[in-house]
Amino acid sequence: MNWKNYWNTNVEEKGSDVFGQVQRKDLRTTLMSVNHITRVLDIQRSDTILDVCCGNGIITQKIAKKCDSIVGVDQSENLLYVAKRDFKEMNCLYMNCSALEMSQYVKPHSFDKIYLQFSLQYFDKRNEGQNVIAEMLKCLKPNGKIFIGDITDYKRKHKLYDTPLKKAFYYKHLLQGKSGMGKFWKEEELNSICKTLGVKGTYMEQTNELPYAHYRFDYLIEN
Repeated sequence: MNWKNYWNTNVEEKGSDVFGQVQRKDLRTTLMSVNHITRVLDIQRSDTILDVCCGNGIITQKIAKKCDSIVGVDQSENLLYVAKRDFKEMNCLYMNCSALEMSQYVKPHSFDKIYLQFSLQYFDKRNEGQNVIAEMLKCLKPNGKIFIGDITDYKRKHKLYDTPLKKAFYYKHLLQGKSGMGKFWKEEELNSICKTLGVKGTYMEQTNELPYAHYRFDYLIEN
């Protein structure tokens, strides 16, 4: 799947719907995600933050108000156009690059905390997931933290596709190469990746009040 083209096209199709552009529900659920990221990473006013796959910046801008500085990276030119136009703060910088190459564009080991929200599924091969985590580690300061949020859960795929019609819709689009869901991940895969990379990884089950808790989980990485 060419995700860059997918997201560029999605922005064009959704027009001014900034939540639809990044497949979020609404402002309320977006703020729930912002508060969850802030709480898990214990974001402080002195922190430098990296937002990986920042999309159109609706979360980036909110986190920017809570930290010293933040850099958002994304490969979609159309999403970043919206981010720079509508969701820019003085302490916020957006960069157009692939998350698989971002260490070439930012100073190594320069971020206190890093998050990848709602997007691990778009690295739809295990080695791509390992590579993006390795890239984040290159950008992270010693003793820093990486939060990977809203990971599609392989074990709970059936809770999303909970009717025969939904299952047929999913597999039809999957075969056509048009599925917008990407990869459903297993906890064991992330544990194995962290072991390979020599870092501590912790599985986190979401609390029920979070909007996607029925089929997603979180993961915290510490170096």
